[in-house]
Amino acid sequence: MGVWCGCFSKLLVAGGLIFTQPANAAAPGDIDANRRGSIIVHKHKQQTPQGRPGTGQPENPAPRGDAIAGVEFKIQKLDLDLTKNNDWMTLATLTPDAAKNRLVGFETIKTTDDNGEARFDGLAVGAYLVTETNAPANVVKKAAPFIVTVPHPNGNAWNYNVHVYPKNTVSDKPSKTLDATNATKIGDSVTWTITQVLPELQPGETFTEVSFTDQLQEGLEYVAPATAQVDGTEVDVTITSTGDGGRNLAGHLDNPENLTGGETVTFKITTKVNDPGKIVNTANVTIKTSNGGDTTQSTPDPVPGGGPGGLPIRANRWGGCCSRAKHHAASSRW
Repeated sequence: MGVWCGCFSKLLVAGGLIFTQPANAAAPGDIDANRRGSIIVHKHKQQTPQGRPGTGQPENPAPRGDAIAGVEFKIQKLDLDLTKNNDWMTLATLTPDAAKNRLVGFETIKTTDDNGEARFDGLAVGAYLVTETNAPANVVKKAAPFIVTVPHPNGNAWNYNVHVYPKNTVSDKPSKTLDATNATKIGDSVTWTITQVLPELQPGETFTEVSFTDQLQEGLEYVAPATAQVDGTEVDVTITSTGDGGRNLAGHLDNPENLTGGETVTFKITTKVNDPGKIVNTANVTIKTSNGGDTTQSTPDPVPGGGPGGLPIRANRWGGCCSRAKHHAASSRW
């Protein structure tokens, strides 16, 4: 939020970050109320726990995180007059939630392109509430709403083309692989491995859930127990299997609060092959965090092919829960 009150200015960006700069000679009376401006939103993967200070200027060097396409933002103008000092004083304490009661006019919606950029051009001078309304599935948590002023104070002048860099926590897509090395006939067992690299977290944030669901196709039978590892160390996991052959699987790590961003979680599931057919198995992995992060992504379909020993094996998806089986790691790290 660009704020001027005769002694300071500050820019509030998503995630509660407050960035300050002197307001020295920039004053509301210097604003050209007839000039048009823009808000340029840049979306990049958060690579470090904290974003860098924002100034309203393009970051130099550019953000190192990968650009995120397909993120939808809307902006809404507030009933404030930036040529008046009293309205800047109001902005100094105005929260994004309270700003929702001061909206005027129509909302404008833009979506980030392949460069992670969404441009709102031709904007009248004013304060705007910016809200991230939609994001791809790999975004664990949307950026919090924030307020931007056009223009933004820039030393002893005003910047009418304001660049903002709200940060997202992004999760890699999970994968699922099949090991059918020892399977040569109907009745043999195969092992599935679901792999998820955990996203980085903000300071003080913890994981509250890392789980999966997997509904096995008819013709596959679950063989207990499933196991879980974090960076190669076996950990406690609770597995639920229900339905004919225990084909509806759900599992979660028992102590997600001990996890760290960047670690690799694997779930290993064994199934017996009871019928011929083709295996095209997918699973869902859900990650939740203490700051409201919540994402569920599916593993990609494996490359189509035959099953163990040349036997075509069947396809499946995921689901359910009910009768419980709990597996505790023999030597847990927690």
